[in-house]
Amino acid sequence: MAHHTLTLNYGPSGFRPDPDELLVETADTISFQLGTAPPASTFKITWNDPAFFSAGEVNDSATMITVVQAGASSYRCQLFDAQGKQLSREDQAGGHVRPGKSA
Repeated sequence: MAHHTLTLNYGPSGFRPDPDELLVETADTISFQLGTAPPASTFKITWNDPAFFSAGEVNDSATMITVVQAGASSYRCQLFDAQGKQLSREDQAGGHVRPGKSA
């Protein structure tokens, strides 16, 4: 079981996770943290296949998601300013996970 922390950065190419693709195994854990982003901004991560994870959505850096079943999936990343206005594009691609052992 490994723990993965993905950093979310806002820049010219949009709001993106680093790394974009994550290799996971069943029972691994995942958390997200803001990297480069406007002050007081917040984020929301939404899994496209929530059945693979212990929760379908993440709204803060304190939340740790467990991989219930390793499978290929993707997630949507949204960034909001201090007033709750969405800063990321509606069509912004998120990140991906797939089964495999990370280095």
